[in-house]
Amino acid sequence: MNNSGFFVSVEGLDGSGKTTQVELLAEAMRRDGRTVKVVHDPGSTALGERVREILLDPGTGRPIAHWAETCLFLAARIQLATEVILPALEAGQMVLSDRYLDSTLAYQGARGIPWGQLLELHRLCGLGRLPDLTIYLDIPADRAHERRMSTTPDRLEAEAIPYHESVRSGYLELARRFPERVTLIPADRPAEELAREFRDLVRERLAVGRAI
Repeated sequence: MNNSGFFVSVEGLDGSGKTTQVELLAEAMRRDGRTVKVVHDPGSTALGERVREILLDPGTGRPIAHWAETCLFLAARIQLATEVILPALEAGQMVLSDRYLDSTLAYQGARGIPWGQLLELHRLCGLGRLPDLTIYLDIPADRAHERRMSTTPDRLEAEAIPYHESVRSGYLELARRFPERVTLIPADRPAEELAREFRDLVRERLAVGRAI
């Protein structure tokens, strides 16, 4: 799609600090004079928030089938893109998304669903507009688990560490396979240091235009 906005997604394991960095980056970009729309995936729409509750509720009961889980994430994303992301980009705004497509590839890929099928489903759902830049905060699964110890885990956070190690492997492969879009940043550092790196990276990318 042709539009003048700029789309950034931030990815990583729960406990990597991505939500904090999205908020700090939004503040920095607003100080730079940009209009910024912050969203989280799934969520940020009425439908998306209801789907998010289902997906993350640790008391859901019977296990959610892998394809059912995938389709729920996609339903929320379709609504998010249609209702919020694409209109904001078409208005020339910057969109900062806490998770997007790469979460599906990493998390549902770790369930054993091939990336080719996930990408084709994404395309068939009309989600062809990818982020201009994806920042992946990399952290070992056991270290991310330690960071989450102070909170009650949601359904996905409660998965065993080997599952999160598989998710991390998926993210590392994404960074290797799509270096023009996905930038890996080591996460186990002070938040202020990470925030500076985020700001510098986004400002540099804005200066040269869209990556894809």
